[in-house]
Amino acid sequence: MWAAMRARLAHLPFALLPFVLLPFVLVPFVGGCSREEATQAAADVSDVSDVSDANDDVAVDAPSPFKRGPYGTTPRSVAGPFVAPTTAGDWSFEEKFDGEDHYVFVAYQSTNAYSKSLFKPLSLQKLLAQSPKNMHWFFLYRDDRATFDAFVAAAAPILDEHWAARVHFVTTRADELEGWLGDVFRERTKAKLPYERYDRIHFGVDRTQHVREVGMLGRLGGSAGITPDLSFAAQEPLYWEFERAREAKLASVKATIVPMMRDEVVVEDVYKEVELPDEATMATFDTLEVDLTMNCVNHRDGECGAWDYISDLRLCGDAPSDGGKPACDVELARWITTYWREGRWVTDISGMLAFLKGGGRKTLRWYASKQWDPRPANYVASLSLRLSNTGKGMRPVSAVRLFEGGALNDKYGAAHPPVKVDVPTGTKKAELYALITGHGSETDQCAEFCNHTHHFTLNGGTRRSLEFPMAKSNDGCRKRVEEGVVPNQHGTWYFGRGGWCPGLDVRPFLADVTKDAVLGGDNTFSYEALIGTSAPAAGSAYGNVHMNAYLVLWR
Repeated sequence: MWAAMRARLAHLPFALLPFVLLPFVLVPFVGGCSREEATQAAADVSDVSDVSDANDDVAVDAPSPFKRGPYGTTPRSVAGPFVAPTTAGDWSFEEKFDGEDHYVFVAYQSTNAYSKSLFKPLSLQKLLAQSPKNMHWFFLYRDDRATFDAFVAAAAPILDEHWAARVHFVTTRADELEGWLGDVFRERTKAKLPYERYDRIHFGVDRTQHVREVGMLGRLGGSAGITPDLSFAAQEPLYWEFERAREAKLASVKATIVPMMRDEVVVEDVYKEVELPDEATMATFDTLEVDLTMNCVNHRDGECGAWDYISDLRLCGDAPSDGGKPACDVELARWITTYWREGRWVTDISGMLAFLKGGGRKTLRWYASKQWDPRPANYVASLSLRLSNTGKGMRPVSAVRLFEGGALNDKYGAAHPPVKVDVPTGTKKAELYALITGHGSETDQCAEFCNHTHHFTLNGGTRRSLEFPMAKSNDGCRKRVEEGVVPNQHGTWYFGRGGWCPGLDVRPFLADVTKDAVLGGDNTFSYEALIGTSAPAAGSAYGNVHMNAYLVLWR
């Protein structure tokens, strides 16, 4: 029947088709059918068994990746359709959206020194040189059309064939635009935020069609407190690509998820009991990851912690009989908080399976690092453990604490004498596992901003070293955005540090020392810390080393 009807319709004038089809197209809309359901209904019709007509071979267009709402104007909400009038004509977001590109919108405002500094042709050239290719950059104006037009004219010679189609200059005032795009600028203008940031000036939409903050574009310093730099905007889509790759990796692994907390407001620390699988099931896992999200209230910059402090996850013992808090001596994971921005980190801490192998109920403590700042700003935190088997052929069965940190000075070496350890027969791998970061303000803030180096040897064998050559470099952490550093934080996030970055997890330093181990006998682990290649100078103080180092044994 359907094939015959299609044959008849093919001979009708195009103008008559809507009237002929009206009884059929009205049915789904009267029933309140969504666009997705209508698409599925059309697909179901094409599956009818009468396929003798040649017209049945017509190709069916792939469904649009554009989400159908509900739409919103706030961060993390779904971006809605809009048509932007540009110097190259109208540009339709819905028509152009392909699920592959990112979008950033930056507005010029003559009364805003930060905004004015972003709108320079050389800044645009620098931005495009660093930008990923799957970007659309939109430049708008909020006032002073003449100055904006001069920027557009100066930008034209900068745009090659690729960027000419991806850099857009909007010809209507940002807050006078119709539809969703205008709504965003109007809402961001009138938003009452506890700590004002740059909402009026810029925002983004990632390839998943969600509204995103863009952060602080530039460096602290200068007469206005910040030296704006448009090229910093390129770090946002690089981070969004990192997020996409992480999500794909997580989806590819079958994991057992053990939740600790979900969207809880945490000021300082939280103690939670978690229920791990039983011991027999735990023995099937060779990989442990910790998944931490630290969001800001309403996902707005400026509504969570202001400073870059240590945050950690610890395994606790039994609670004392007097009702006090339990001791939490085993550090499982460590992070450094962001300046005013939210983030998520998934960290492989497989060596710590040695402390959890018994399974069952465990008490964990997550420390948010109370922000010692007069402005209250809490974290909306989620944390879970991910257990999986990735085919390593062995698993951690025990761990021996080797060394802890302390004040980095000329007495540091004496405080860290060699340690005797036993490596049982049957050990498949002996692995050094260490969390090491430097902090403090002594001697030119060395522990944070100099290359203190850490050297380990087992039985006088191969020297395993951890060094921080990026420390104090202008862009040491900015260059690690594709590794997961939250970009464009509202502070000096871009400087390299001694073992860490603001807005990044502290990944364990791992070294396989099996070939230097004596199985079934005594072993000696030695350790020293240097300032570059030299011992700490007498009478000098270099801040503090936060370290927990273990020998993890695998079978």
